[in-house]
Amino acid sequence: MKIINTETWSRKKHYEFFKAFDAPHFNVTASVDVTKLHTHAKRTGQSFFKLFLYGAVKTANAIPELRYRIRGDEVIEHDVVHPSFTVMMDDDVFNFCTATYKDAFPDFMEEVTARMSGAKREVVVGDDEPDSLLYITSVPWVTFTSISHPTHDQQHDTVPRIAWGKFTETGNRMTMPLSVQAHHALVDGVHVGRYYELLQAWLDDLSDLEVQTPEEKGLDEAIRLRENGELERAKQLFLMLLRQDEKNPRLHAHCASCYDSLGEERQAVPHYERAIRLGLTGDELRETYIGLGSTYRALGRYEDAEALFAKAIEQFPDIGALKVFQAMTHYNLGRHSEATGTLLELLASPEPDDSIKRYRRAIAFYARNLDETYD
Repeated sequence: MKIINTETWSRKKHYEFFKAFDAPHFNVTASVDVTKLHTHAKRTGQSFFKLFLYGAVKTANAIPELRYRIRGDEVIEHDVVHPSFTVMMDDDVFNFCTATYKDAFPDFMEEVTARMSGAKREVVVGDDEPDSLLYITSVPWVTFTSISHPTHDQQHDTVPRIAWGKFTETGNRMTMPLSVQAHHALVDGVHVGRYYELLQAWLDDLSDLEVQTPEEKGLDEAIRLRENGELERAKQLFLMLLRQDEKNPRLHAHCASCYDSLGEERQAVPHYERAIRLGLTGDELRETYIGLGSTYRALGRYEDAEALFAKAIEQFPDIGALKVFQAMTHYNLGRHSEATGTLLELLASPEPDDSIKRYRRAIAFYARNLDETYD
């Protein structure tokens, strides 16, 4: 902690002006894109609340102004501030829970989990608290556009408030309202704006959440083996990982791809199908649609392939590779005019399609063997 010299402080006049207000707090609410974090939480089985809490507090600690506090006639800057947040109890009441901020993600999660467990045993409201906190709450029932927080003495209460609300899904993006309330003697709009920018950058990155478990290290090794052409070894490692985590959609997708590359199409199909049923998303879902649809077609299951490609194209309308494999299926179903029309439209497109480039070898192979099936 250090004391700010207000006599030489660049915002001295602003500080003195807003400090005299009866209600000097201001509040900003804006949406943040939490698509990647929501997907990460779902994929890893972790609590979205705890993950977002970590990002919110980590970002606040990166903004000095959110660590400023007024103490009597002095302004101090804390070295670190800690979350004090609400935890739902039975009978629709909540409790306050304070945790020590840890910069390392695993340490933070362990701390918060332990504190939340303790908070659920006894309701404690109204205890004196230090000013080295951030008051945090979530309102997951409401997609709010503004929110205000109670304050006991606004002139001297300089602890920032942070709140977030209910998700809104638009297309394939997930957004969430986020509110920041702060004392205007210490914090300006530019500082709150910086908070939103840094938090969104963290939400788009998430690299500090990628703490590998032994299972994840095994997955990386299996992927490396597959990419190096050691398909049988990769397949066996994927199968071993599946025995430990049989409901992991990514493992099923990777395992199916190995079977496919080894010419074991029938064994690939149930893994492709289960990967989709278990909730695979994004690029991995798109690639799995292509793999399963192509495998259906290679096995002579043309109606299944057509139905799958139609569903996939509805979800990923700009992916040319899906349309190429669908055109092959139309050929096999005797819909030659439709197949030719699709391919001509792709050829006439002014922009090259990267997805078609990625499947160039497979497309070239099937172009020479359109009527063949593989069992």
